[in-house]
Amino acid sequence: MAIKDVDYFNEGNSLLNSGKTEEAIQSYNKAIELNSEIPEYHYNKGVALLQLGKYDEAIVSFDSSIELAPKFKEPYINKIVCLLQTNKAEEALETSDKCLEFYPNDSYTYILKGCALNILKRYEEVLDTSDKVISLNPFENTVLSYAYSNKGAALAWLRRYEDAFNACNKAIDLYNANTDAYLSMSFAYSLQRNYEKAIDMCDKVIEINPSSLDAYINKSSYLVYAERYEEAVECCNKALEMDVLKSPYIESSLLANKAGALASLNKAEEALAATEKAIELCPENSLAYANKGSALDILGRYEEALVFSNRAIGLDPTLGYAYSAKGHSLYMLKKYDEAIAACSKAIELNPEDIRICVQCYTNIGASLNEKGNYEEALENIDKAMEYEINDPNILYSVYVNKAYALTGLQKFEESLEYSNKAIELNPQDCKGYVNKSSALIKLSKYDEAIECCNTAIESNIEDYLLYNNMGFALEKKGKLKQALQAYSKSLALSPDNGLVKSNLLRALTWYNIKRVCLFLAIFSVIAAIIIIAVVQIIKKKKSQTITP
Repeated sequence: MAIKDVDYFNEGNSLLNSGKTEEAIQSYNKAIELNSEIPEYHYNKGVALLQLGKYDEAIVSFDSSIELAPKFKEPYINKIVCLLQTNKAEEALETSDKCLEFYPNDSYTYILKGCALNILKRYEEVLDTSDKVISLNPFENTVLSYAYSNKGAALAWLRRYEDAFNACNKAIDLYNANTDAYLSMSFAYSLQRNYEKAIDMCDKVIEINPSSLDAYINKSSYLVYAERYEEAVECCNKALEMDVLKSPYIESSLLANKAGALASLNKAEEALAATEKAIELCPENSLAYANKGSALDILGRYEEALVFSNRAIGLDPTLGYAYSAKGHSLYMLKKYDEAIAACSKAIELNPEDIRICVQCYTNIGASLNEKGNYEEALENIDKAMEYEINDPNILYSVYVNKAYALTGLQKFEESLEYSNKAIELNPQDCKGYVNKSSALIKLSKYDEAIECCNTAIESNIEDYLLYNNMGFALEKKGKLKQALQAYSKSLALSPDNGLVKSNLLRALTWYNIKRVCLFLAIFSVIAAIIIIAVVQIIKKKKSQTITP
């Protein structure tokens, strides 16, 4: 007796229920081969594919089911889940609206629609959608709970923190295992810069559901904001090593966060490798591109860094971090006006993000320093210092640029104070020593300036400005030969530098004048000695010719 399509379908269901998902798919395929017009065959195959994390294939199956039965609700629901898992929020929203045309009062579809709207940052619409669910289900606690947690997330992003916490607490009261509510609270705390509480909320989610990858993604982000970079890397590694189903988007997000932490630890090569894997997994991951730009920037590959920062902005024009990374690359390429514009945009987009604000105000200050606008530079650097800064790398940059601005404003003693702070934080970088020696020269403390430069050089720091400053101080001390040696070393490090060439020429001129003067002085002495000797000889001869 021939096996019918329904037999394969039932076999597939039995296999799926017993956890034999791959075998179930084979049975569904056989059912579809015999009869491809049954929407349930395609739907159940889609469910099996979804369980395996094969979201794109699952979507194809759900679409086939919907095409055969446009009013079949479940394929819409599961398709939306797959689209959200692959970060296709626009398509998820379209599918939600299509489902709601047939089922205008379906609460679960509204909840999924709210998730898509949150991803798309359409927060006011999330509130409307959540309120719709609440009005439809006044007595269904679990459904109400998810409506309130969606609402809490949107209220947090709208900076309505008290309302956000109230909505999240309501969600937890209705269903205390609603992990989305704790994650929404973590958003609110992070936006208030209370990263420790945000981390606590993620830990609560992990306690409820140890396999919650969303909790690990958010926690690693907050650890970076809290400047706990090593812990952030560990958090991402733990999630990446977990034997749980991960969509390419989720894995990509974990790798992108790991890259951000590695970049903050100045492990640029490792960060770069993580971003490349993240992009391979999810080519639409804007943060991965931004972090790749940041890693390339650390490696001094500024033109390449700009390419990836711009790609990130193209994918997500609201990603402040990408503008921040772009701003620093533009500064290093001496495109100061463009750097200021990029950093200003980053601050506008993320005024609550301490790292972005500190880095961008500092980069704006640095760009203005290079333009000679020292007053305005100092104003921006002081804005950066209004935030609590614990990251020594960021703090070093703040101190260095403040010292530079103060020197430009002829506030040399204050400049020395911040130069010393910078050197204390990073004694292996040249900028602190350059600023300090420049201020000492302006204060006519030439011996101290020479000592400062020598300290840096003895630490194997090679920078043309160090040797230039040393040359200038030696020149002022009248040690022209040593000054020429310092200027020559400076020029070797920066062969096209006009300032160094000018200083070298001036010192060489004075050195030659000094040599000529010395020669003339020696000649004059010798001539005087000769003249005296001749006079003595003549006198002696005269005395010998006189008769008694």
